[in-house]
Amino acid sequence: MRGLVAERDARSARAAAAAMSELLLHRRIAVRDLALRLEDGIAAQEVIKEGEPIAHSFDEGLAVVSRNGKILAGSLSPSLIGSPLFRRALASLKSEAESSHSVFMVDGGLITTAVPAGGSLLVMGFFSAKELLLFALPDLDSPPMRASAVIVDPQAGVLANIGALPLEPDYRDHAGIRAAMEGKSGSSLVNSAKGEEHVLAFSPISYAGWVLLIEEPWHSVASPLLRLSLSFPLALGLALAISLFGLWFASRRIVLPLRRLQQVSLKLAAGDFEAINVKVGGVQEVRDLQNSMAVMARRIHHAQQSLRRYIGEVTVAQEEERRRLSQDLHDETIQDLIALDQKIQLLARSPGRGKRPKITGLQEIHQAAQEVIQRVRRLSRALRPAYLEDLGLMPALEALSQDVGSSLGIPIVMRVVGRLRRLSHDAELAIYRIVQEALANIARHAAARHAWIVLRYGKEGLQVIVKDDGSGFTPPPEPAELSRSGHFGLIGMRERAQYIDARVEVHSAPGKGARVTICLPLPK
Repeated sequence: MRGLVAERDARSARAAAAAMSELLLHRRIAVRDLALRLEDGIAAQEVIKEGEPIAHSFDEGLAVVSRNGKILAGSLSPSLIGSPLFRRALASLKSEAESSHSVFMVDGGLITTAVPAGGSLLVMGFFSAKELLLFALPDLDSPPMRASAVIVDPQAGVLANIGALPLEPDYRDHAGIRAAMEGKSGSSLVNSAKGEEHVLAFSPISYAGWVLLIEEPWHSVASPLLRLSLSFPLALGLALAISLFGLWFASRRIVLPLRRLQQVSLKLAAGDFEAINVKVGGVQEVRDLQNSMAVMARRIHHAQQSLRRYIGEVTVAQEEERRRLSQDLHDETIQDLIALDQKIQLLARSPGRGKRPKITGLQEIHQAAQEVIQRVRRLSRALRPAYLEDLGLMPALEALSQDVGSSLGIPIVMRVVGRLRRLSHDAELAIYRIVQEALANIARHAAARHAWIVLRYGKEGLQVIVKDDGSGFTPPPEPAELSRSGHFGLIGMRERAQYIDARVEVHSAPGKGARVTICLPLPK
């Protein structure tokens, strides 16, 4: 690891030193070009104006100066005028009045390059050595870096430095300076004042005779690599978390839509054919499955509607037959029984001797005939309730409750809530038959002591409730189980209710009686 860090720093030092050498050469050439323009007779102001594109390279100023130190064009930092560096540059060029070569001088981290122009003018450009470092190694000036870079003049010492490491007292005898002065570049390992092992890279800076040193603790470079290797488990865990998130996201497109489709299918099984039209979303396969179920549901619904119409026709035919039978019993059988009873009464009133036993027998016949008449009338009302057609649902149910209550010997209380409304013939007949079947079940199975019939007319529709306080039973959880458990009466109730678009609900429990509720929506 040390060797890798040392090799990397040596390459960085060579590249940075070459960049600074190139920059010094370009600035020397730029100043010399401006001096040549002065020798061509161009005014000082025009020469400085032509030099504006390169003026930013001289952060301390660029100016045309006379040999006595007067600034003719351009500008210099006020602290430079009269400074030792300024005077030294003037003195060096005055001693060689006829010379045309440029001069590099440094003082306190400032660098000047000056070129004489003719016999009385000079072109001077001043810039800081630190600006060279920042240009070549900009990353070393950021806080996270623990490296330092130093420009060393073997004669003047440190010209500029950047970085986090402290300066050493004297760099002129520092390791690497002698090798750099011989034109070599490379790196070595040195111990710092704090006992840390540092990598020191060095390289000469051409055109100036200076040395660039880059120093940093080798572990400051190795530690991030080690931390990166230690972070592999974390990265693996992050990848696993991303994978799990992807699986969870995919499950939302498959599992949740399938659950919604399951709920929809349960509603469909309960008879709600519109539930299948609620979109469940998900992938295309789930949507295709829902569409297939919707087609199947429509076919089943149509089949049920056909069956319902068939049952309706059967019910109409059955009611028509009952009506005919009721009429025949009323017009023929009952009339014959009444005539027979009248003849018996006449026979009983006729005089005769020793006929007392005969009279007694005739009275018994009369009593029996009366009972037959009552039974036939009850049968006639059961087959075709005359009150239902003439007076409506409520009077017909009152007559039914009185007949059933008298035959069972229990009170059947009837109550009406809301404003009475006549229904269609089919609706009134279906509700009457359902209530009739419910009372028949009470008579056959409930062993009840009380029963109630409630008609509740509301804004939403008609609600008819038939309940008792008998032994009760356990209703099957699904309508399909009714036939298996032998509840054919409940099947007839549901079929009649569906025929008129009503709903029948049965609630019961052993020992807690039973309640049959008919819900019929009414048109507004």
